[in-house]
Amino acid sequence: MSTLKHASHTLLKSINQQKVLHLIYSECPISRVELAIKTGLSQQTVTNIVNRLLEDQVIVEGEPQSLESGSGRKRVPLLLNGSRFSAIGIELSGTSARGAVYNFQHVRLAEAEVKADRYETEEDLLRVIRSVIDKLIGQIPDPTCLKGIGFSVHGLVDSSEGILLRSPGLGWKRIPLAKLLEDEYGLPVFLENDTNLLALNENMGGSLISSKNNVTLRLARGIGGAIVVEKLLVTGSSFVAGEVGHYKAFMPPYDYECYCGGRGCLTTLASSRGLLRTLGRSWEQFNEAVRAGDPETVRLSEVVRTAIVYSVANIVTLLNPDRVLLTGFMLPVWGDSFVDELKARVMAQVPETCRNVEFLHLTDVEDETALAVGLVLQSVFKIPLDSLSL
Repeated sequence: MSTLKHASHTLLKSINQQKVLHLIYSECPISRVELAIKTGLSQQTVTNIVNRLLEDQVIVEGEPQSLESGSGRKRVPLLLNGSRFSAIGIELSGTSARGAVYNFQHVRLAEAEVKADRYETEEDLLRVIRSVIDKLIGQIPDPTCLKGIGFSVHGLVDSSEGILLRSPGLGWKRIPLAKLLEDEYGLPVFLENDTNLLALNENMGGSLISSKNNVTLRLARGIGGAIVVEKLLVTGSSFVAGEVGHYKAFMPPYDYECYCGGRGCLTTLASSRGLLRTLGRSWEQFNEAVRAGDPETVRLSEVVRTAIVYSVANIVTLLNPDRVLLTGFMLPVWGDSFVDELKARVMAQVPETCRNVEFLHLTDVEDETALAVGLVLQSVFKIPLDSLSL
């Protein structure tokens, strides 16, 4: 067999095995017969692949099940051996790195957090990240079962290259985080912006699963946005698409300077970090003043509420999504009924042709470390070259 043919045969074998593994992961329990039907592979090919996966302890067999007809040979269900493999998920923010280890049955095995007042240099950031990873690895009995490290980043990333573009706490500084950590730990590393990651998770199996075109908006410490068109995440030419926090929402006298260098950005007053930076007040202090009826704070609160309404209305008009997903701990700050008010006011502002949009409010968001582990799982079980006709 020529080298080219050998390489082609090896690739084909890998794709076939990954197809089988993907189905076992996504649809388990599943039998060998069902695998053959759904993959289009011969039963002998499926049997060979399953035997290899069983030998490597990647999968296990369940209890034999009788057929619905009650006759014939019992089918043996195949399941992922999820307790044997694990991954690290890390939430990276401007003040900390918080991580956890989960096995492939989504059970948390370890957790660790390292805080930093600020990152003075790139090495400061890397030191905090390494410290978290080392603490996590030290807590699990068998680090060889780790399959990768995923990051949910409160900042801009080039996820295809694993590069931090706007690093938390360091501003615009390109850091090839994936390569640096892969070289050090020998594990694949995956990065995604936190709001993009949330949107992807909700589109794949959450509240947005039935939606094709949607926008996710998170108002919390910062303001994040994610745009999905025809089930594909839109990142833009420089990975800034969806950065709603820098939508120019405020006019004088409320057009405060933003850390991005512009003025009047939505995040300067509508996020907790923005309130603290702009006014020197925490969101708790601001909320308390509103509830106490302080005239100046109540007036400013209405200015911010209106800015959020107009921002969302313009986004709906521009992108024409079928769903808008709202989340974040800052939403209740603007009033207990603000989400309902926001929906009503936006619908009154947008053209009639855009009023088919549905608003969803997500109050319970999955832990970001778990979402980050999802990046590893997607990679482990994805089908390479799945458009290839076999």
